[in-house]
Amino acid sequence: MSSILSLKRSDARNWIAAFCLLCCLGGAIAQGIFGYGGAAVAVMPLFGVYLALAFRNIAPVGFVLLFFSLVVAVLALANGIEASIFVEAAGRVVFLSALLTAVAFLRIAATNDRVVEVAGEFLTLQPPTRRYASLGAGGHLFGVLLNLGGLGVMLEVIMKGLRAHRDEMDDFVYAARKRRMVSACMRGFSSIAFWTPFGISLNLMVLTIPGLEWAILAPYGIALAGVLFLLGWLFDTVEWWRPPSARGRAPALTGDLPGWSRWAALIVAGHVIVLGSAVVSLDRATPFSFQTVLISVVPIYAVLWAALRGGGIGGVTAMSRRFVAQSSGYATEMSVIASAGFIGLVALEVVPVEWVADHLGWIAARPVLTVILLVFTVFLTGLLGVHPMISVVLLAEVVNRVGVEGLSPLALGLSLAGGWSSIICMGPAITAVVYASGIVGESPVTIGLRWNGLFGIASILLVTSILATGVAMGLI
Repeated sequence: MSSILSLKRSDARNWIAAFCLLCCLGGAIAQGIFGYGGAAVAVMPLFGVYLALAFRNIAPVGFVLLFFSLVVAVLALANGIEASIFVEAAGRVVFLSALLTAVAFLRIAATNDRVVEVAGEFLTLQPPTRRYASLGAGGHLFGVLLNLGGLGVMLEVIMKGLRAHRDEMDDFVYAARKRRMVSACMRGFSSIAFWTPFGISLNLMVLTIPGLEWAILAPYGIALAGVLFLLGWLFDTVEWWRPPSARGRAPALTGDLPGWSRWAALIVAGHVIVLGSAVVSLDRATPFSFQTVLISVVPIYAVLWAALRGGGIGGVTAMSRRFVAQSSGYATEMSVIASAGFIGLVALEVVPVEWVADHLGWIAARPVLTVILLVFTVFLTGLLGVHPMISVVLLAEVVNRVGVEGLSPLALGLSLAGGWSSIICMGPAITAVVYASGIVGESPVTIGLRWNGLFGIASILLVTSILATGVAMGLI
């Protein structure tokens, strides 16, 4: 009897948690459409209710950031912070939770689609000569569409394929293949920070940097992502080059894929293109902000996707049930992202930003040096465990107050994205690395520093040199 009651309580918690997230989504959309900040303040308590209901699903990193959020809030109140700052912070927290909720619907629609599963398997089962390209592209493509969930899908497919053929490989070959395939996927995923409109990084920078627009940054971001893809391919080629005598030591992975599997990856890419085009088109055609259009369009697209693949109402009903069942499971992502967004904004009232800006006034006439400092500061603080969401907001505000001559919003955004991208696959305390650790069965230090350390250092040096040259020549 007690187990039945426990199950009923769990179901009730999931329903209430899902309701709270939907209210946050509605509040963020209402705030964007009507320009009323009170909408975010009104639903903010419901976000707190959600975290209370789902606290058992929050990982330690989430509790740490929630604790620091509380400390920052208390310090800000002690300093006599204006109420308008808390209203703005509430708006940011609600928007970030709404973005994750919208993407959750997209994730459910995609993972329920057989085409997406086949696309992941097809990319994983490519021969060694094409494996880095396929897995790097897969990590990037799935990351653009599903964010952290996309990385999880790809890594799950990789590990499933490796385990299915474990008896065909000795320990060395198995370990080498796992390292090579996981690294390729992680490196491809890391560069989404440069341009994806569905991710946290770019949306946070658009919110923080005055004058920065996604349509302006995206072409440059895609180009830099391409450069890092080539760098990763070069690292993979050099690191895993084998003499002819060593080739053929392990058989190629095989799988029972349908004849249309080669088209599956193109279909997934089509979803990214169609959804991205819809968001950009509506952003241009309507008076609403890019963020408002984004969180409005993504769940609608996901519902239509589910309806088409599930035979109408049945597909939407299945999606709704799965969202309710999984709602509490988003607690770590919600707590981390929302806390980082809150800290990044409210900490500006605690950290002596004006004092820092005064002492950094000498960079006002040195845009190239500013770019270098920005990239490396995000990178190094990320290594120390500071989430890029926090460092990016603080650094952007400092630079805005200093007023660096010759540093455009585009250059500032690309610099911060460069540090963010370089640390995603390398920092042992970064969410993506910790998340991958649980799936792959290796420690975050192994995946981050041992497998991707050299690549992370090389990528930051390359990105820094490109951006510094671009600023020096007045190209960005």
